[in-house]
Amino acid sequence: MNTPFYVFMKLLPKNAASRAFGIVTRLRIPFVSKALRNVFANYYKLNMEESEYPLSHYRNIGELFIRRLKPGARPIADSEIVSPVDGVLSQTGVFDENQNLIQAKGKYYTLKDLLRNEEMAKRFEGGAFATIYLAPFNYHRIHSPVKGELVDAAYCPGTLWPVNVGSVERVEGLFCINERLTSRIRLEDGSEILVVKVGATNVGRIGVVYSDELLVNAGRLPRDCKRFDWVPSTKVTFEKGGELGRFEMGSTVILVVDKKIHERHPELFTSRLGQAVKVGESL
Repeated sequence: MNTPFYVFMKLLPKNAASRAFGIVTRLRIPFVSKALRNVFANYYKLNMEESEYPLSHYRNIGELFIRRLKPGARPIADSEIVSPVDGVLSQTGVFDENQNLIQAKGKYYTLKDLLRNEEMAKRFEGGAFATIYLAPFNYHRIHSPVKGELVDAAYCPGTLWPVNVGSVERVEGLFCINERLTSRIRLEDGSEILVVKVGATNVGRIGVVYSDELLVNAGRLPRDCKRFDWVPSTKVTFEKGGELGRFEMGSTVILVVDKKIHERHPELFTSRLGQAVKVGESL
């Protein structure tokens, strides 16, 4: 049975509503913007002790949401792969022959559908995945889970359903219909990892540090295609834990590792399933 909220969200023009919400969070209206900022910080009990600046520094919710942290606030573990975000590791698994990923109990989707690229999906046969959900109170900068070089990126246009538990359990193929931005990173030995950044309702934008062009839900990227591929014109490298991008509201990151990485770390992700994780922590 469809709930009133589900029906409302189905009818809502989610992308337009999210763009409008993003604009509101970036407004700088004297007194009003700062008052809303304070309400947001208090309601979600944000830990401003680890923030780069005190709450008074941020002029609106938008600036507060993409705040950076103090140097050293997220120590980087001495492991090959670390968490790229703060959140909860909600799902993980090893790919079967169909390369299914778990969305929720009894709901699955395929890597081919997530990437909208069958050849790319084949590169990750025998690999594994992890899904990390970010709540509104989490730190929303995204960091590189490995030391490596950016191979390419891809934008998949889509809608913007919420990615909370209720929607994940109800909406078929949620992560395959929401818009998303993927970064493919190659390690020194040639193995690869995908960082799939999934948009959601009220995620005004998803951005990356390596290109101003790749700013999602800002009118800069084509929406009349299945997938927009982007290749850097100059070499882009990341240190493990280096900044990769940002969400401008809560959402989800899906990590996909290839067979070589999975064989090196067969227990990767499994020990953290259901747990809160932070940037730089071992997975």
